[in-house]
Amino acid sequence: MKRFEILAGLPGDGPLPEYFGATESGRFREGLVVRFFPAEGEAWVGNFEAGLTGLNEVIETSAAGPITVIAGGQGYDIDSDRRTCVRKFGGSIEVMLHVPEIEALVIGEGIELEAIGAAGTIWKSPRLSWDGMRRFSKAGTTLTGEAYDPMTDEWKRFVVDIRTGDAVGGSYDEG
Repeated sequence: MKRFEILAGLPGDGPLPEYFGATESGRFREGLVVRFFPAEGEAWVGNFEAGLTGLNEVIETSAAGPITVIAGGQGYDIDSDRRTCVRKFGGSIEVMLHVPEIEALVIGEGIELEAIGAAGTIWKSPRLSWDGMRRFSKAGTTLTGEAYDPMTDEWKRFVVDIRTGDAVGGSYDEG
């Protein structure tokens, strides 16, 4: 059963969409618009205030759990049956990967990675980059990517264990 759909914009008729935002400043602006289909009752529309990036994604990691909405880098976990936001996170999320092996989403905001599960943060990697990450790939329990180094204007490889968040490589060196 379909639990959501991303809409091209705010509907022109019907009930007013529910507003979800990290602040009140976006209350009267169109954000990422999603229609939800709860297990019981009528479908409803949510309007999600955008964060600071261009990442817009909606994902359900389980058939019964919350639906995760990333609107312009701002994260929202939505209970579609109750029409409520159960958690807000991020703000400048640039990448989101579903990692079923640990029942989590791994998000990146440009300098580090964080695994978020049903109960909250599972792990946070050490800082991997000065400013920006790219080219993510997952093989087994390993996540690899590249971190930008402004000192050398190069991208440097990093490897993260998705079970623990332990990492090696990257461009950020504390010493």
